[in-house]
Amino acid sequence: MARLGDILLSKGWITSAQLDSALAAQGSEKGLLGTLLVRRGLISSDQLGEALSEQYGVPYLDIVPEGINPQVVRLLPEDLARSRRMAAISVSNRSLQLAMLAPDDIDAIGEVELITGYHIEPVVTLAQGIDAALDRGFDDRVVARQTVVDMKMADLEAAEEAIDHELASDVTLDEDQAPVVRLVRAILMGAINAGSSDIHLEPHDPEMRVRYRVDGSLQSVMTIPRHIEEAVVARIKVMADMDTTENRRPQDGQLTIHEAGARVNFRVSTIPTVGGEKVVMRLLDEGSRSFHLEELGLCQRDIDLIQNLIDKPHGMIVVTGPTGSGKSTTMYALLSKLNAVSRNIVTVEDPVEYRLPGINQVASDSEHGLGFANALKYIMRQDPDVIMVGEIRDHETATTAVQAALTGHLLISTLHTNDSIGAVARLNDLGVDHFKIGGALLGSIAQRLLRSICPHCKEPVEPNPHYLSALRVDAKSVADSVFYRGRGCKKCLGTGYAGRIPVYEILSITPSFAQAIEKGLPSTKLRQLAISEGVVELASAGIEQVLAGRTTLEEVFYKVSG
Repeated sequence: MARLGDILLSKGWITSAQLDSALAAQGSEKGLLGTLLVRRGLISSDQLGEALSEQYGVPYLDIVPEGINPQVVRLLPEDLARSRRMAAISVSNRSLQLAMLAPDDIDAIGEVELITGYHIEPVVTLAQGIDAALDRGFDDRVVARQTVVDMKMADLEAAEEAIDHELASDVTLDEDQAPVVRLVRAILMGAINAGSSDIHLEPHDPEMRVRYRVDGSLQSVMTIPRHIEEAVVARIKVMADMDTTENRRPQDGQLTIHEAGARVNFRVSTIPTVGGEKVVMRLLDEGSRSFHLEELGLCQRDIDLIQNLIDKPHGMIVVTGPTGSGKSTTMYALLSKLNAVSRNIVTVEDPVEYRLPGINQVASDSEHGLGFANALKYIMRQDPDVIMVGEIRDHETATTAVQAALTGHLLISTLHTNDSIGAVARLNDLGVDHFKIGGALLGSIAQRLLRSICPHCKEPVEPNPHYLSALRVDAKSVADSVFYRGRGCKKCLGTGYAGRIPVYEILSITPSFAQAIEKGLPSTKLRQLAISEGVVELASAGIEQVLAGRTTLEEVFYKVSG
C-alpha cells in the first residue's frame, strides 16, 4: 500500500520540504499526518480524502451527520464504534456502508459483520466526521426527534392501532413494532444522558412540546405531532401504573427503567390543561446520587459550621431556599453524616424520593391521617434520636417540630425563605413565639445552586460594573482578579454552563443571637448582628465562587440577589 505522503507528493499538492517538516512535527503535535497537513493549511480536507481513497482503494465519503439516521449509527455498540473510530452510515438491502478511519482494519470489519449480519462496504473518511456522526447518533434527543420524523412518514394508523392494542391487552410490545414505545424510551434515555432533573411534555398548538430541565434551566428538545400526543401520554401512564382512562384530574405515579445495569426512577405527575394533559417527570437517579457532606461542594469553612450544628444533641436545624435549590440533597447529606447504629433516625417525607440504608423513612399521606404534623406526633412515640420533616408549611407542623426540638430531639427540616435570617420570621409567621424559636433553633442553612462555567469554552471576560455594584463588590478590590464566562459550545449546547455548584449562608445560633430572637428584633437588626458575628452572606459566597473561576457574575446576580 502506497504511503500517504508519497501520494500527496505525486499529485503535487505538497513539497518534499513540507512533508519532512510535517513528519518531524508528528512527535510533538497531535494527530495523523494528513490531519496535521490540513491543520497547517497545506492541503484541503477534500484533497486529503482523495489521497486516502487512493491509498486504501475504497471510496472517500465526506460525512454530513444530519443526513444519517441515528438508528443506523446505533447498529454498532457505542464502545466498539468509538474505540475503532468507525460509524455505520447507511443500509441497503443486505449491505451496510461503514465509514472508517482505517478501512484496512479487517478484524474490525469482520466483527461488525458478525454483530450486524450485514455485508460490509467500507469507505474512508476523516476523524471529525466519524466523531460528529457518533456524537449525534448516540444522542438520545436526536433519536427521539428522528423517531418522530419516521412516524410522520410511516403509516400512523398502524402505530395508533398498536398502542390501542397495548392498552387493551396490557402486554409489553416489541419496541420495533411500537413507534410510540421507542419514542417514549428515547425521551427518557435522552433526559438521563443529558443530566436532566425533569422532563416536561406540554400540550400546545400545533404540537406537544418536550423540554428538559438541565442545570436548572429548561431547554426545548423536540415537538410531538398532535395526533400521537395522547398515545405518548397513555404509554407513560401505562409505565407509571396510572389510570389511562382518566384525563380530567391530576394523577401521580412512578416508573423505573433499567439501562446498562443502572436503575433510574421517574416520579410522574399529570395535570389537565386547556390543551390536553401536561406531564412532568422528575428523575430520581439513585445510582448517581451522592449524599456525602464532603462531596456536596462545600468549602471547609461551611463543612466545619455544619459539623458543629449536627454535633449538638438536640434542637432544630432548618434548610432554606426556593424550590430546586438542593435543600433535600443537603438534608439527606446531614442524615447520612448522622447515620449510626447508636441512633434511631426517622423521617417523614412527601414523597420519599431516595432510600437511605439504615434510616426509617415514612411517606406522608394526608388522606389517611399521616400528614407532616400527625406523622411527627406518631414518630415522637417511636423513641427517635434524629427526626427529619420534609417541610414545615403550616402552624401545626411548626409548633410540633419546635416542641420536638425542645424535648431532647435533633430535628432537621426545610422552610421556604430567601435567606438564613428569614427562617426566624417564617417560623413566627407560622405561629411559633419568639421565645420558643430562640430556645429551639440551632442554625439555619440557606442555599442556592449556581451553574458552573463550561470548561470546554471557558474564556476571560471583563466584569460587568452593574453586577459588581448590585452585589456590593468594590471594583478596586477585584481589579487584579480574572473573571470568566462560557462562550457556548457543542458540549454545553451553547449555554456556556455545565453542571452546578452550591453556595451556602450558614447561621449558627449563638447565645447572643438567641437572646435577640427572644426579644423579637426585626430581620434587619438580626442580619446586622449575624454579619457582625461572622456569617458569610449568600452573595459573598457566590462572589467567592466567581473569583475562583467556577461561575459568572451574572449567575450570582440572578440566583442570589435577583
